[in-house]
Amino acid sequence: MSRVPVVQQTGGMPQVAQPMPAQTIQAVPVSSPEKELSLRDIFSILIRRKWTILFTTLLTLLFALLFTFSTKPSYVANATIQIEREGPQVVSFGQTEAQTTAIDSLQDPFFRTRYEMLKSRVLADKVIEQEMLESSLRSAGDPPESMKGFYEFFTLPDFTKWIATDSGSGAGEPEKLEDITDLFAKKLQIQPIDATHLVKIFYEGTSPNEAQRTVNSVINNFIQLQIDTKSETGEYAKEFLRTELEKARENLQDAEERLVQYSNKNGILSIDAGQTRHVRKLNDLSAALVQAEIRRTSAESLYREMQNTGSVSTVLTNPVVTSIKGRLVALEGEYQEKLKLFKPGYPDMQRLQQQISDTRRKLQAELNTIRGSLESDFESARKQEQKLRSELAKFNKELYSLQGNSINYNTLKREVDSSGKLYNGLLQRLEEVEVASSANANTSNISIIDPAREPVKKYRPNPKLNILVGTVAGLLLGVGLAFLRDSLDQSIKTPDDLQNFTGLSVLGAIPRPGRASKRNLALACKTSPNTQFAEAYRIFAANMKFQSNQEEEQVLLVTSTIEEEGKSTTACNLACAYAQMGMRVLLIDADLRLPSIHTKIGIPNTTGLSEYLGNESDLVGITQTIKAINNLFVITAGNFEDDPMRLLSSEKMAYLVSQASQRFDFVIIDSAPASGLAETLVLSSLATKTLIVTDENNMKTQSERIKRTVESLARIKQNVSGFLIVNAKSATQQDRKYYQRSRRRSNTKLLGNRAKA
Repeated sequence: MSRVPVVQQTGGMPQVAQPMPAQTIQAVPVSSPEKELSLRDIFSILIRRKWTILFTTLLTLLFALLFTFSTKPSYVANATIQIEREGPQVVSFGQTEAQTTAIDSLQDPFFRTRYEMLKSRVLADKVIEQEMLESSLRSAGDPPESMKGFYEFFTLPDFTKWIATDSGSGAGEPEKLEDITDLFAKKLQIQPIDATHLVKIFYEGTSPNEAQRTVNSVINNFIQLQIDTKSETGEYAKEFLRTELEKARENLQDAEERLVQYSNKNGILSIDAGQTRHVRKLNDLSAALVQAEIRRTSAESLYREMQNTGSVSTVLTNPVVTSIKGRLVALEGEYQEKLKLFKPGYPDMQRLQQQISDTRRKLQAELNTIRGSLESDFESARKQEQKLRSELAKFNKELYSLQGNSINYNTLKREVDSSGKLYNGLLQRLEEVEVASSANANTSNISIIDPAREPVKKYRPNPKLNILVGTVAGLLLGVGLAFLRDSLDQSIKTPDDLQNFTGLSVLGAIPRPGRASKRNLALACKTSPNTQFAEAYRIFAANMKFQSNQEEEQVLLVTSTIEEEGKSTTACNLACAYAQMGMRVLLIDADLRLPSIHTKIGIPNTTGLSEYLGNESDLVGITQTIKAINNLFVITAGNFEDDPMRLLSSEKMAYLVSQASQRFDFVIIDSAPASGLAETLVLSSLATKTLIVTDENNMKTQSERIKRTVESLARIKQNVSGFLIVNAKSATQQDRKYYQRSRRRSNTKLLGNRAKA
């Protein structure tokens, strides 16, 4: 906060002195970080969006009821079967099915394959044909007979048929229907029981008898499908083994012939598979190369370090270098000591300097010797490494040549052995499969544990469940929509939103006036002192007084975002409240466009602020006293017609504010609305505090205007104290009851006094 300019008047035009430095820093509007939602905020949002939640819940419940009454009744029958890996086996060999050791049937590929076979199209086609289920499946999605008229009334006509007929593209083409097996699969459910070999089969049919017959038919056809599959697998396995056996015999004969030819051509009787001597020599050369690389790396590291730093561990431990460095340090120390007594040109000093130079040359020569030695070691190690690497490459080439014949021979020999084993294995397997296929042809690994029965109760629709799900889903959807709408709604709804939106504090809240306060709102603190409306202004005035620095000038500018938000009423009541505290208060009506202070207080407006600024009157002539309220002085707007911006930005206005702040305890300026009017910004620069009055009913629709108002005032001067909310809805029921009881008690005393009189 900065002081207003002090204006000195010396006969002529008033002169503006330099403003005094600010002592108190006011809050600057900043965008505050978003806070986490508290439980109170959540309940506030739910209450604020209660109609959204209620409407969404009712709409979802209506859809649930419509779905319930439009669903055809259906029944579910179930049966339990047991699937084993193997059925009764006459012989234990020659099996053509894959075996597994998995324990969990839900993850075992064998059982998972059977579960999928129960859902196969082949099985579905057989069951549909046997039980004649096509018509039942096609009409399953149609509404009940009682609801058909309702659905036909609300169903839109199929425009695609008309388009196809007009274009001629669909003429004569039959209507495409959904695959019947897909419809059947939607009604069938396979449920394996965990950690067992049992499987439950469910089917949803249009009647209890249809559901029972379909489940039993699925089981019987599945058992027969397993038997047929096993028989087909056996026949295919035998034919396959015969074909592969003939191929294996031919491959074996061809491999043996090629092995004999290669051995005769190259004179090979036997091959040393170990190649011990060559392997040993290869290992020795590899080990020697590794050691040479280590020696070369070590020598190179020392040599590079000597080149980069000029010192290595060898230099530091060399006795000659250490001795020379010691001699050099002693000579330099002696030179520095004598330099305190003699000049550098003295003979002894020159001699010492010569000795130091000689010692340094000796040190450098010794370092060069060591560097040369390191370089020699490095070159020697590098040449040794290159020599070993060359010998190893040469030996590898020789070894590859020696191993060529061995590799080819061993390859041919392994091919002969492999072909022989394959031929013998295929021959044995073919004999086993022929015996097993005949013995185990009609056995099954599936048994019926619990056959299907006719269901007694309907499966769907379930009215209670549908209503419960619809209600819960509606509530959840409604709450979600409520939070979504609230997050997308960037308007100001509460005082906390106003504070978060602008970064300025909400300094107070004035409740809606009651009947007693509405008679004279501008002077409610005088005419209706016992009302909650007047008490709120007195509390706000007291807070503003004791929170301010009492030694500073108290010039308060009262403005608003738009007109008719209660800024003039606020200015009048604050002036009245401060006057009742015993302070000398000056109320200035600076709203030269639409002045209202004189009307609200009931005083003349013949001469006022505009006449003074237009050099038509002096300060004493425009200041009026209010007889009903001690210590309250008012300067009305006046009737002088001129540009308000020119008048309020003149030096006389600054002089007026300066003189008023020195002669009065509190100066309150009622200005025009700040949105779009420049004179309010000028007056804000003259005030020590700026108060923005806003109506709680207008906050939601005027969010952007409020933000622009705060930003424009903050750019002029950092003196915006905060907001005062009028017509607030936050007054508690307890407060209202307290003031009602207080008013009744005052009225009772008044009637009693009149009765005594």
